Amino acid sequence: MNIVQNIWTRGPLARAFLMALLLVSVIPIISLSLLFVRQSTDALTYQMQANLQSLVQAKASEINGRLTEVLHTTEIAADQVEMVLQHEIDPTEVEARLSRYQPDERNILGLDIYYNQQGGASEMGEGLSNVYWDNRLPPSSAVGRQIVQTEVLDPIFASIKGVNPDTKWIYFTSPEGMMRLYPWASNDHYPTGWNPREIIFYSVAEPANNPKLAPRWTPPYVDYAGAGWMTTLSIPVIDRVSGEFQGVMSHDITIDSLKDIALDIHVLDGSGYGFLIDPQGRVVAHPEFASAVDAQGSQAEVNLLEKGSPDFQALVQRMVDGESGLGYFEDESLSEQMLVYAPITTTGWSLGIVVPRTEVVAPAKAMQTRAFFIAAGVALLTTLLAVLLTHILHQPLVRLLAGVRLVTEGHEVKPLELDSFNEVNRLADAFNKMAAKVGERERNLKAKVAELKIEIDIQRRQLEVDSIIETDYFKELEMKAEGLRNRLRLIE
Repeated sequence: MNIVQNIWTRGPLARAFLMALLLVSVIPIISLSLLFVRQSTDALTYQMQANLQSLVQAKASEINGRLTEVLHTTEIAADQVEMVLQHEIDPTEVEARLSRYQPDERNILGLDIYYNQQGGASEMGEGLSNVYWDNRLPPSSAVGRQIVQTEVLDPIFASIKGVNPDTKWIYFTSPEGMMRLYPWASNDHYPTGWNPREIIFYSVAEPANNPKLAPRWTPPYVDYAGAGWMTTLSIPVIDRVSGEFQGVMSHDITIDSLKDIALDIHVLDGSGYGFLIDPQGRVVAHPEFASAVDAQGSQAEVNLLEKGSPDFQALVQRMVDGESGLGYFEDESLSEQMLVYAPITTTGWSLGIVVPRTEVVAPAKAMQTRAFFIAAGVALLTTLLAVLLTHILHQPLVRLLAGVRLVTEGHEVKPLELDSFNEVNRLADAFNKMAAKVGERERNLKAKVAELKIEIDIQRRQLEVDSIIETDYFKELEMKAEGLRNRLRLIE
């Protein structure tokens, strides 16, 4: 404490004034500004992160909403198939209605020949279904009955496709291998020897692979009927009475529209991008991993669990685990990126948005820069005001100090006229009164000293006279003078 006091009180008063003003003004302003900037920077960063999380959740909800609608309509179709298969049809009617179904040159039983005989697409349009049956083994009576029974599903399939623009195909596959698909697609699209029961849209939902008989989504794959990349929702059809497995109801949706939702995410002036992955981490949609393989039945091959840095792979693992959140990682160019992600619960997919960290904190950095300049300006202005105030306080004191020195040296001091603070002006008035009284007292003292000096001179001369009178010589002269005066009197 003594050291601080010695430093504080040592040196010019102006320095002490200036230091005091800086301590109570500039330093607190700078400290508060730094605290405000830090808190504001954190708040803006958190707000940006929250906005991006809201965005990814909204987009995930949009995709999830579309897929949920697909789930509901497919469940309706599965129920209808179960009811249709319970409907008994006379064998004679079955045989008559099967006459339209003929094997093509590859021995695939369907409506291709009948469709073309009726004028094809120009006359028949695409609003009817087709049947696929490998006729190397002619259909049994049960399969024939299934073919005829499922003809009534066309209006149901048509209404489902009408309410869902992403629907490409909706179809039923029986355990025997008969498939009815809507809308129209020629069997020419399928390769020779193709068996729908060996394809993932069937195998994913059959009881052997789906003991809980739950709706199942396939990974993205290239459609066998030539519709490009899609995913399929497959639901096992179960006889409600016997519990017997009757087949799989499948619903294909093209994922182009879902990709568009993800790939059209352009945030922060286009610096960010979105992507979709399936439950195994395989790419559904990603701007940097566009599929180069379009062979029929091809599935997505790029797995993000095997790409990028360990931090990125850890974040992808969280996405695969169905979590939502955010995290940071470094890309191949060592630039720090932020990944926000949210699950698509219907399919088990996950949607992610990647944004450069520099863009996330850019608003905060801009605000920080503005706040820095503002704080610097305020600090500079406060410093100038402190210097000015110090000058206003110090200059009158300097003049008062000069006056005190003149008074100390005995000079006459003219009255000080100051235009400063009230306290300083009162101090100047007190000094003027003091200087006037000191001057008056000094003049009186000088006059008194002069009088005393004259009196001392007179006394000194008297003492000198007295000392002369007391000498023998003066006494002898006095006697001679007295004798001379006596002679003169005698003469007279």
